[in-house]
Amino acid sequence: MPDAHLSIERRVHPRISIKVPVKYRPEEDREVLKTIEKWRNSEKNAYTLDLSVGGMNLVLDQTLRIGEILKFDLYLLDGVVMVTVYAEVKWSNPKGTGLRFLMIPEDEQAALKAFLEKSALH
Repeated sequence: MPDAHLSIERRVHPRISIKVPVKYRPEEDREVLKTIEKWRNSEKNAYTLDLSVGGMNLVLDQTLRIGEILKFDLYLLDGVVMVTVYAEVKWSNPKGTGLRFLMIPEDEQAALKAFLEKSALH
């Protein structure tokens, strides 16, 4: 009989497999950048592999530092609704990055929750 590997889900909020476009930037860059144009140019693009109200797994073109805090703009419903979150990098490797949300405005968290509930039904 082959060996089986069981994994225990430790997340409080279950993740939904969904691809959502994301813009992100290291928050500490705001201190260094001198102009708004340079700040905007510091943004990078990514997309989610899975998403919950508590965190997400991103596909990135770089590996991030564990413990790094970043600001993310998630574009829901074809860009109509944007949710801004601050998140901590929990793990990162060439296949993706796991993030735990630290702060989301209450109304945006409600929009994210509604979006995820609707997406889970499809």
